[in-house]
Amino acid sequence: MTIANETTITKTDDCVETVVDDELVLMNVVNGLFYSLKDTGRRAWELLAEKDSFGALVDAMCSEYDVADELCRTDLTKLLTDLDERTLVKLG
Repeated sequence: MTIANETTITKTDDCVETVVDDELVLMNVVNGLFYSLKDTGRRAWELLAEKDSFGALVDAMCSEYDVADELCRTDLTKLLTDLDERTLVKLG
């Protein structure tokens, strides 16, 4: 799957979040399933509060971490696709 730069990313209302130790724990309130994010996954989630497009998120992550643009896009696509399938974010 490829996500275009202009694709918007929004957290869904089905999700609640809390920090436990160094992990961000997300819970889907509809199905009761938990999902945890650490390190760069957690930072990407935090940036979603400020960045509303895939391109802006990639730019922010690349500026904070020493990572090549293409690798960042690949990793974020995997993360966001997974979160979308779990109805924690909406891509569109």
